[in-house]
Amino acid sequence: MYSQISFASFDLNSNIKRSYSSIMNLEFDVAKNILEKERNVNPENGFILLHENYIDFLTIIITEDFNYFDTHKTYKSERLASINNTDNLSPYFLYSKAEINLQWAFARLKFGQYAKASIEILNAYRMLEENKILFPEFNLNNKGLGLLHTLLGAIPDEFSWILNMTNLNGDIALGIQELNLVLNDTNLLMYEQETLFIISFLRMNLDKDKSAYIMYLHRIGDRYKENILLNFTAARLSYTLGQNDKCIKILSDRPSSLSKLNFYYLDYLQAMAYMYKLDLHSAKKKFRYFLTNYNGNNYVKSAYHKLAVISFLQNNQEETSNNLNNVVVKGTLYIDEDKVSFKDAQENKLSHPFLIKSRLLYDGGYYYQSLSEIKQFIKLLDLSSLDMQAEYWYRLARIYSKLDYDQKDIFDSYNMSLEKGVNSKKYYAPMSALQIALIYEDQNNLSKAKHYFKSCISMSGFDYQRGIHQKAKAGLNRISN
Repeated sequence: MYSQISFASFDLNSNIKRSYSSIMNLEFDVAKNILEKERNVNPENGFILLHENYIDFLTIIITEDFNYFDTHKTYKSERLASINNTDNLSPYFLYSKAEINLQWAFARLKFGQYAKASIEILNAYRMLEENKILFPEFNLNNKGLGLLHTLLGAIPDEFSWILNMTNLNGDIALGIQELNLVLNDTNLLMYEQETLFIISFLRMNLDKDKSAYIMYLHRIGDRYKENILLNFTAARLSYTLGQNDKCIKILSDRPSSLSKLNFYYLDYLQAMAYMYKLDLHSAKKKFRYFLTNYNGNNYVKSAYHKLAVISFLQNNQEETSNNLNNVVVKGTLYIDEDKVSFKDAQENKLSHPFLIKSRLLYDGGYYYQSLSEIKQFIKLLDLSSLDMQAEYWYRLARIYSKLDYDQKDIFDSYNMSLEKGVNSKKYYAPMSALQIALIYEDQNNLSKAKHYFKSCISMSGFDYQRGIHQKAKAGLNRISN
């Protein structure tokens, strides 16, 4: 209702709408010029401050440039102070302050500044809750609340202290419902792209409703050819649906970056997509392009690790060794992909070629080819390594599940992986427990689903632990509701 109404210090005019549209397409120079024009004629418009913060936030999230973050973080307090001088009777007053707090919280999380981020999350949450009481019909409020309720509903155990300290409440179902209220509000079409981006990634990480992924992909349509964020979203949705060839097409058809902030992570994703279909030449080319042009730190170790895997599959031992060395000495250890890559490089250990190929083909949705590769593996080896045994049974179970094999074969394979990998630092055993839980959840056998979700959470010290535990916790959240 309030989305199209202007207030004394929050004038949602054509300049503001155009600047927001440019920001969502990463055309920051265009947006800055529009905002400067607005400042010349309407210097007290609070949207100028909010949209300038969007530019800083997206620049930090996409480039992961710590120097940019460090030199721009003081703008947060300056912008909040300026907004304090605007119209506090507008629903955009607390909304804008909450958005700025949320954006800087997520920027800080990129660089491990958890304590400050938790304070900003708390401030944002309280502002949005207060704003909801003051302006119950202000639907845009649900964008931030939906994001917070969803994330807090699946917060990893290592960050549960945030909930305990702040008395915040998480509820995944409520969060998704709130975001859908924004997405389906015809008065808030201006925010559709941003909300689609947020809700798609939350659901891909926290639930398994593929009908929702298909719906979001259909809603995006061909707009991925015109908007970078929608291109990113559509590519990830296609990959999650096992449509790797479509993912490659979407990334290949992304809009020109000549007038936009370069989003080099899309080149990393495209390189991964080529790997999934075993197009190693194209993958190597894209990984090298990513590493040459990207100035951030995340995914650097992972990219070098993937180059090591490629050279390993091509029987180039010298190149494999060089790439593994680069995994050790370059990049950082903030994200799971880089941590696992670093661990593998330190151990100087890669899996067997047939298992690697089977995994890649599976991840791309090429399930019959994946099964063919893994069958070659079992013919050649006696599976003397427990890690390889756990991996073999886990991957076989995943393939069987996708190809609708008999449920007994699927469960037997997962249980073999659980048995062989229970003392391993690899992720195969906890992921097997998670997958069994998800199957039981589908069958509405909630007691067994709960047992296996809890079994997954009870394991610790394994690769990708945070994300796997998050999915298990989200599962427990779903069945408890």
